[in-house]
Amino acid sequence: MKDLSTSASLQRLLAPLRRWLLLGVGFVGLPARSFAAEPTSPALRAQVEAERRALRLLARSDIQQSLRLLEGQWRDSSPGLLPETYAQLRASIQEVGLFVALEVVDGDPRRPQVIEISAAPHHWFGVNVPGGRWGINNPDTLYFTIPVEPDSSYVINGQRHSPGPTDSNFTLQTPDLFGAVENVGHRSLKLASDGSYRITVDSQPANGRPNHLQIRGGATQVLIRNTLADWSREAPDALTVERVAGPDAALPLSDEALAKEVLRRLAAVVAHSVNDLQPPIFRHPENFIPQPGVLADKPGFLVTQRNALGHFRLSDDEALVATFDPADAGYATFPVTNVWGISPDSRTHQNSLNTKQAALSPDGTVTVVVSNWDPGIVNWIDPAGLREGIVMLRWQLLAPQTSASSGPAVTARLVNRKELLAALPESIRRITPKDRRQQSKDRATTFDRRFTAR
Repeated sequence: MKDLSTSASLQRLLAPLRRWLLLGVGFVGLPARSFAAEPTSPALRAQVEAERRALRLLARSDIQQSLRLLEGQWRDSSPGLLPETYAQLRASIQEVGLFVALEVVDGDPRRPQVIEISAAPHHWFGVNVPGGRWGINNPDTLYFTIPVEPDSSYVINGQRHSPGPTDSNFTLQTPDLFGAVENVGHRSLKLASDGSYRITVDSQPANGRPNHLQIRGGATQVLIRNTLADWSREAPDALTVERVAGPDAALPLSDEALAKEVLRRLAAVVAHSVNDLQPPIFRHPENFIPQPGVLADKPGFLVTQRNALGHFRLSDDEALVATFDPADAGYATFPVTNVWGISPDSRTHQNSLNTKQAALSPDGTVTVVVSNWDPGIVNWIDPAGLREGIVMLRWQLLAPQTSASSGPAVTARLVNRKELLAALPESIRRITPKDRRQQSKDRATTFDRRFTAR
């Protein structure tokens, strides 16, 4: 790669990345005492090294040039948005770039690692890691990836802390087609008495083996989701992977070879956003949330989940009042992202609430208010200044017999600020400014545990 300092045009090209790295994200202020100069565990060492290499790839001029071209294509394919929403695309596509770079860095099925992707900005072990979120990410969920191939056999070893995640899923998938081939879910995962477990992954049927994923149908990736509902107590599982059989590994790929794969994968990810993620959402009117679909009805989303996607557009004196019924779901949540599928800063803004965090109404439903001003209720969804964005409700851990008629549901309506109190149920829980400050402080502290409780 050429010396970028010698080219004024390349300096201008990389300026957005520098602004994103230095100013455009709010790094999580993790306690310094929690981290040594370098990570001590093999899993954390692999994560930090993957992040360093992904950032190095992302800084390449060819990748930055591709991101600029894809940014223009994405903008042109998304007409009718607010000017400020288009302005958010520059930072958002940088996040997509880091997401893809991390996938590619951990893309060798003969040298597999468990690498976290789609993570919020964080600073640890001397590395500033900007956000790498994509795909309407859930702030409650930590996402990990493992590369696999049918010629090899793998064992994923896990250790569940007490309490572990509210929900966990191991999905064998085809990344380019965004399709799920098999899934080991939270309720089917078999754990030992000490909380440990192992998942076998190979091209053979289970043949009585519990916790097994059969590599077939072109699948090349295991995507792991650990969903934390109670941020103050729950922790992600400790995960490692071992390739136990298969051909000899070739030499590791050079940065040049990895960059070519990043460029290819970036085009596929943006195309999926343009062609598959956004059109079903924007077919509906603004500030309308449809009823949840059936399980596995949308490519790329969790197959054990029902969800409802809508988009909001709010003026300065408007709010979206929504009420959702968790029904018999073991987990349900109401988060917002920007139009490009990237959540705002979920550490300092309460832009998501799940059923363990929200105040429930006497009938078991949850009423939230989405607004850019504090409505004075506990269940405020703060979009962090977004005047338009995406809502994606999720219902997980549903009973097998749940029907469409008796299961989860949601209603939403746009109200003026003067009409808000009349639009809320009498039982809605209010909050004082002092308690709001404490709520915000607690959210930031518990958010940090996803990094420190490992």
